[in-house]
Amino acid sequence: WQIEPAHIVFLPGLVCGLNVVARAVGAPGSGVLVNPPVYPPFLSASTNQQRVVQAAPLATRTRHDAQGRPYLHYELDFDAMEASVTPETQLFMLCNPHNPVGRAYTPQELSQIGEFCLRHNLVISSDEIHCDLLLGETKHHPIAALAPELAERTITLMAPSKTYNIPGLGCSMAIVPNAPLRAQINQAAAGIVPHVNILGLVAAHAAYTEC
Repeated sequence: WQIEPAHIVFLPGLVCGLNVVARAVGAPGSGVLVNPPVYPPFLSASTNQQRVVQAAPLATRTRHDAQGRPYLHYELDFDAMEASVTPETQLFMLCNPHNPVGRAYTPQELSQIGEFCLRHNLVISSDEIHCDLLLGETKHHPIAALAPELAERTITLMAPSKTYNIPGLGCSMAIVPNAPLRAQINQAAAGIVPHVNILGLVAAHAAYTEC
């Protein structure tokens, strides 16, 4: 995944980022599509900014592991997403890997999400903070890396806090290749979101380059 330094908007925390994105995209009363069960700030960020939460719950089914033991498998329910989206929907909040169900979505699933968002002209906010914490052969795939047209409508939220256990130092980022969309993020944050502190920046740099 190739990004440019100019694509990065630094933020003091990922929850702050969710709120800034909800504030930046659409207008009061517009819809935000989410897939519960999901990290609670996905819901509160939308309502904090006078947006309407439009829930399309994940589907569940029972699968069995190699030893025959049953487990609950979560997957996207595209029928539910089609039923929940409206002309007022402006934003889709994706959590990949998903918190709390632990799904790392496949490229095929992400391509379906991309097609859905292109068809409904939705901005994608993709929380990828857990992307380094995967088991076995599971690989992370940023949705913005799948196609240029998806990168142009995606705000990817990331941070070193989970991987390197430095959440208290308050450093995260939004990666926004689309310049007008990046300007919307900066405008939504102006005057109410503090700059990242120097200790957080130094820790993030050390984490990504030395750890």
